[in-house]
Amino acid sequence: MARPPPLGELSPCYSPPARSAAPQILAGSLKAPLWLRAYFQGLLFSLGCGIQKHCGKVLFLGFLAFGALALGLRVAVIETDLEQLWVEVGSRVSQELHYTKEKLGEEAAYTSQMLIQTARQEGENVLTPEALGLHLQAALTASKVQVSLYGKSWDLNKICYKSGVPLIENGMIERMIEKLFPCVILTPLDCFWEGAKLQGGSAYLPGRPDIQWTNLDPEQLLEELGPFASLEGFRELLDKAQVGQAYVGRPCLDPDDVHCPPSAPNYHSRQAPSVAQELSGGCHGFSHKFMHWQEELLLGGMARDLQGQLLRAEALQSTFLLMSPRQLYEHFRGDYQTHDIGWSEEQASTVLQAWQRRFVQLAQEALPENSSQQIHAFSSTTLDDILHTFSEVSAARVVGGYLLMLAYACVTMLRWDCAQSQGAVGLAGVLLVALAVASGLGLCALLGITFNAATTQVLPFLALGIGVDDIFLLAHAFTEVPSGTPVQECMGECLRRTGTSVALTSINNMVAFFMAALVPIPALRAFSLQPSSAWTCTGATASALMCSAASLAPALLE
Repeated sequence: MARPPPLGELSPCYSPPARSAAPQILAGSLKAPLWLRAYFQGLLFSLGCGIQKHCGKVLFLGFLAFGALALGLRVAVIETDLEQLWVEVGSRVSQELHYTKEKLGEEAAYTSQMLIQTARQEGENVLTPEALGLHLQAALTASKVQVSLYGKSWDLNKICYKSGVPLIENGMIERMIEKLFPCVILTPLDCFWEGAKLQGGSAYLPGRPDIQWTNLDPEQLLEELGPFASLEGFRELLDKAQVGQAYVGRPCLDPDDVHCPPSAPNYHSRQAPSVAQELSGGCHGFSHKFMHWQEELLLGGMARDLQGQLLRAEALQSTFLLMSPRQLYEHFRGDYQTHDIGWSEEQASTVLQAWQRRFVQLAQEALPENSSQQIHAFSSTTLDDILHTFSEVSAARVVGGYLLMLAYACVTMLRWDCAQSQGAVGLAGVLLVALAVASGLGLCALLGITFNAATTQVLPFLALGIGVDDIFLLAHAFTEVPSGTPVQECMGECLRRTGTSVALTSINNMVAFFMAALVPIPALRAFSLQPSSAWTCTGATASALMCSAASLAPALLE
């Protein structure tokens, strides 16, 4: 280790400043900074000489450390949850979300699958029986989705969110309601009888055809069953919920449908209903009191007249609600259908994800290509898949970018004079920077810092661009070493000339990004910490390894 020179003495290799600065030096105003610079250069000279003396050992230990840290990438975790990425821990939003989950409970959670229909011609009105008919076709296709997993078939009726089956004293009626209880589907089709077609399930009573929502009249059913059972409690429940005739009392979108019930208002007139008039004010599910879907949940691009009446709309939207993984697990836990498959919450989540992906695929293929309408399907799994896709490292892009940098380094440092050419040094330097970036990210993975789309897509190139400039600086300084310098001091002289710049730029980069880690957003904090760790490796350690490689080359040639 070099001793600091006295304040009155400067390093022999120190170049005097310009004449204009001489009076200030003589006055002593710049003596302390120059002493610090000389002292730091002395340390770097000693470091360079030590690296050149033990270049093989430094390379071996450096590769060993870098390789061990790079293996940490095997345990890297990519975060795609929006709440975990963009909601500050302990913030008001985080507290509100926690409060909602705590007070409402897990049973209040559900996942939404949306079906959005627009006209292919921009601005065209979709409040027509024809457009609603195409929406029904797409919604029916989506509602019939089935997936087979774990040896079982899973359809919408098994996994959909239901508002809660009421308890009825009459066992027969309770079993019938359990089989018929509808899924929660927010759709403009609920303004018409065709909304019943989206509901699955059926019940059987002796002497009657299968009871489904398309032919179920609760009021008539109660009158028929009244003489045989006491159903006053059930009747009171239906009256409070304002169920009425349910779907059979609503107009048919297609009055020529052979299954259109006689109780429909337009059954006898056979006239198509006014879609805009029926949708004004929104629609209702089977319960008029508790299931009111506002217009904003069903329509987009609405236009009204001066009296506020709905005239036209540019989009239709249906939303299918599914149970959360926890709800689905609890619903089928202990059920005879799942007792032989080791039912777990992870399996429930897999079932929901598979159904949602199939839902999106079939819904988008429901309408023919020459149709005047187009369908856009979206599910919560779709967003997760998009985030996961963009968060994955593109090996082709990264390899391509690093190959271009390798080519650039080789070409710019290549010389016709073989003694002065440094193409191999540039090649080794870029490879060392790549290894240093991998080791820095591996260190982050070992420390538990999660990755996201910003870090996986941007950071490899950002670290390469900022880290590789030190390679060119060191290589150029190595060629500028005076010809009379002893071989064992060449690397020391190189570091004394350029080591200060390399160290200061690396320290500044690290400090800047460590300061950016104060940002409370988790995604931005991770993006700030990971470059800091990467440059800790690329700035100093990679430079030391490159110096070792450059020092080892003459020894190998000898």
